Amino acid sequence: MEKACLVTGKSGPLLVEIVRRAAARHRQTLVTRSGRMDLGQVDDESTSIISWNRRSALSARSVLLHATNLFGRLDEAIVIFAPARDSSTFHESSIVGIEDRIDAEVKGYLYILRETLALLVRQGAGRVALVLQHPPEELQSPLEAIGVGSFAALAESLGRYYRNEPVTIQRFRTEVDDAPGFADFILDRLDSDRRLAGRARRSGGRWIQYPAGFRFLERVRK
Repeated sequence: MEKACLVTGKSGPLLVEIVRRAAARHRQTLVTRSGRMDLGQVDDESTSIISWNRRSALSARSVLLHATNLFGRLDEAIVIFAPARDSSTFHESSIVGIEDRIDAEVKGYLYILRETLALLVRQGAGRVALVLQHPPEELQSPLEAIGVGSFAALAESLGRYYRNEPVTIQRFRTEVDDAPGFADFILDRLDSDRRLAGRARRSGGRWIQYPAGFRFLERVRK
């Protein structure tokens, strides 16, 4: 049976590569669009697109309702976070800009993950892949740090909170600018780990890093 997969989060090269490769692997995919997004050549029969207003809890609920109506179930959700770059220094940033960023990079992910997990828990099965892509920088802005730190903490908390539920939560991270390689790595791991769902739930505090060996979270917490 083909997997029913939701791909959501920050529109960008990684999301596009995951969607394209998911279609090639015969997943039935619903992808959210927030802002501009060009998927290029994908299988229109296996890939559907829905607009997502990251500032709206109602929009998140509509996304999951559409997934249920489209597929009848949801097997997998891939949630991608990549922080936006700041164009101005922190002390020159506008209040409106700060509010917009918190809405998009903190509230938006809380809303979509709340609705996703509610659906998977009701189903009694499913998998969530939380994906953090953060290119290395010697100095990250305070607003960028808020977004990255929030998503990392949220991912760790969900892994612990749902470890005894019939839902598998896995966390992936990279600082490498290699969207095609990272996309294949994520999907390869998801496909190979289906039979290890119980082990994945028990290892709730662990990040799966690409490439292996980089001590990412130590730098995030500095």
